[in-house]
Amino acid sequence: MISYKQANLEEHWDAIIIGSGMGGLAAAALLSKHAGKRVLVLERHYVAGGYTHTFQRHGYEWDVGLHYIGQVLDPGSYVRKAFDYLTDANLTWNPMPDVYDRIMVGDQSYDFVTGVERFRERMKGYFPKESRAVDRYIAAVQSAVKAGNLYFAEKVIPPFLAGVAGGILRAPFLRWAKQTTAEVLDRLTDNQELKGVLAGQWGDYGLPPKQSSFGIHAIIASHYFDGAAYPVGGAGRIAETIAPIIAQRGARSW
Repeated sequence: MISYKQANLEEHWDAIIIGSGMGGLAAAALLSKHAGKRVLVLERHYVAGGYTHTFQRHGYEWDVGLHYIGQVLDPGSYVRKAFDYLTDANLTWNPMPDVYDRIMVGDQSYDFVTGVERFRERMKGYFPKESRAVDRYIAAVQSAVKAGNLYFAEKVIPPFLAGVAGGILRAPFLRWAKQTTAEVLDRLTDNQELKGVLAGQWGDYGLPPKQSSFGIHAIIASHYFDGAAYPVGGAGRIAETIAPIIAQRGARSW
């Protein structure tokens, strides 16, 4: 890449996107592929991809930000369909091991296994006296996610419809989102270790249970219920497979 000042660029573009992180690349690919726009992507770093890029040290490749991605092993999932559309299905995936997360509490480990029913039975095996709490937790997660579908649907319907029905569509999810993860878990059980295990993925979204929205926690937890995967070839392949889609329609990135 060279800097914008040194580049010989045309003066007229349909859209100029500053930043080549996943948001910028996805927007550029959609504008280019779906809307037929000529898009210029500007990036100050020498590598595109934001937190999906990698670097090498002493013969090893290191990821900057990508951990693992759920819902991409099912070709029918919205997440997989989005990646396939943005990359023309040129991004492939390797499934992670059956245990996609392991929560450590002292010397005790708790495995999160692929499949929501297997996860349910594994948690009940760890906490046999908390069977009802485990069932209620999974039900709460699924209820929040279902409500979230309506919340996000409101963002893509025509503005006049959103003005009429937006409040109704948002309300069910906001009831979950306005509660902290700790508040919901406190209603489900008094077992502190179980609460710690169920909230153990908070590092994925960055706020501890007393500060995080249960709505966000539920979306993340549900995202991994069916396991996780990693891009074949490393995290950098995400940007590498999206960039040609943008370039095919006369776009440029610098």
